[in-house]
Amino acid sequence: MTARWDERNKDISCYINGEIVPRANAAVNLWDAGFLHGKQIWSAPRLVNGKVFRLKDHLNKMQHGIKALGAPIQPTDIDFIMAIKRALIANDMQGATGVHIRVVWTPGTQVTASMNMKAVCGWEGEPVDPTMIVMPEWRGQGTVYDAVKGERAIVSTLRRPTGVFADQTIHSNNQIHSSLACDEAMAAGVAAAIMLDAEGFLAETHASHIAIVKEGKFYTPFVRCCPPGVTRLVLLECCKENGIDGTEDNISVERLFDADEVMIMGTMSGPIAITEIDGKSIANGEIGPVTTKLKLLYNEAMTKEENLFDIFNFNEDNEE
Repeated sequence: MTARWDERNKDISCYINGEIVPRANAAVNLWDAGFLHGKQIWSAPRLVNGKVFRLKDHLNKMQHGIKALGAPIQPTDIDFIMAIKRALIANDMQGATGVHIRVVWTPGTQVTASMNMKAVCGWEGEPVDPTMIVMPEWRGQGTVYDAVKGERAIVSTLRRPTGVFADQTIHSNNQIHSSLACDEAMAAGVAAAIMLDAEGFLAETHASHIAIVKEGKFYTPFVRCCPPGVTRLVLLECCKENGIDGTEDNISVERLFDADEVMIMGTMSGPIAITEIDGKSIANGEIGPVTTKLKLLYNEAMTKEENLFDIFNFNEDNEE
């Protein structure tokens, strides 16, 4: 796994509740519901040529989680857009590419450390403003995974919980399952831990969605145990638009090891080949043609105007 830290991030500034704050001073209230009880919703779009890639999809994902929490005050998309714009301008990111924008929302501060949403209020019971944070970073696509040689993975001993326990499509900060699986991957010296669902089918990796290719057909797991990924959505669209047979499916471990190609896919990388799992080569251990093709198509999609939101020229009077 590649890990390259950009020195420019030492001096980055964040947006926190209407204020621009230097990284070293960035903080949240200890009584914030996101800090106390994990009631935190987030997503992380990318800036490409000074525009935000598939911003609406990211905002839709956040709004789904916010509505599920039933917070007293819920933000609009414009609230998020204007906060993102301010954070990017504060860091002189106009026209930039290779910026990862983590957008975070919580219901706000509480009067006591209770899980009850009624505790999210002021001392007289009045509503409090939600917490909104934007954390932009310089993080290019090549800073996480090796797209040239591909990466190695393991099958995690941990499984993703299903919707029986809670709606797993909520993109919250409750990531203990994925964090522990990530630790397994790091201990094994590989880039990814592949997680199964309760029935033994592929769910996702600890940090990305996953897909296999068999006889030229692209298969990705149903979204039951994790949030729907924007990169996953884009790749399914690329398949449909370019004559690649692509579908969702229940994928067993046996099919994983028998695949012609395996790839992971996330915001930070696009599709990345997995050439070895649990020490066993996938097919011939090389990056396959469908992965290569989808990488090119994904990079093209990232520059198409219909996928890019012109955030620096947006204001509340020209709402799109």
